[in-house]
Amino acid sequence: MKKIYTIFGFLGPIIYILAVFIGGAIRNDYSQIYNTISELSMATAPNLVLMDIMFGIYNIALLLFAVGAFQDSEVDTSKKYKAAMLMLAITGVLGLVLIFFPQDPRGIFTPTGTTHIAVAGISSLLTILTLFITGFNFRKKDRMNDFANYSFISGIIVVISGGISAYSVGNNLFFGGLLEKITILTFIVWVMVFSYVILKKK
Repeated sequence: MKKIYTIFGFLGPIIYILAVFIGGAIRNDYSQIYNTISELSMATAPNLVLMDIMFGIYNIALLLFAVGAFQDSEVDTSKKYKAAMLMLAITGVLGLVLIFFPQDPRGIFTPTGTTHIAVAGISSLLTILTLFITGFNFRKKDRMNDFANYSFISGIIVVISGGISAYSVGNNLFFGGLLEKITILTFIVWVMVFSYVILKKK
C-alpha cells in the first residue's frame, strides 16, 4: 500500500504550529506563556476565521493520517494498533467539533464553553490512550522497540504536563498556557515521528 497518507502526518502538525505562532503574533493581547491555544479561537477572537481554518486543516489532516494508518496492513494488523488508530481518528473528529464550540473567556461559563471543555477533555484522554496503546503494541515488534519507548515517554510527558497545565489554567497561574503548549507539542511531534516511522518501515 502506498504511504501517501503519511504526508498528512507531517502537514497537520506544521499547520498547527504555524497557527499558534501566527495567531499569537497578530494579537497584542495574547501571551504564549499565559494564554491557552483555545483562546486563539474564542468567539470574540479578532482572527477567529483564520484560526478556525488553520486548526480545521490540522484536524482534517490528522483524521486522514489516522484513517490511512488504520487501513495500512503493512504497518500492523493487530487489534491494539487498530484501536489506537481509531482513537487518533476520533481525536481529529473531535477537533473539528471544537470549532463549533469555542472556549469561553476566562471567568465566563456558557453551555458552549462548557461543551468545549468536555470535548477537549475527551480528546485529551484519547490522545493519552493513543500514545500508550501504540507503545504497548510496538514494544515487542521487530525494530519498533525504540519507537515504543518514545511513545511511552511522550505519553508520560503529556500526562504530567497536561495535568499541571489544567491545574495552572484553572487557578489562573501565569504559565498555564506554556505548559499546555508543551503538552500538545509533545503529541503533534509524536504524530510526525510516527509518520516518518511508517514511511521508512519495510
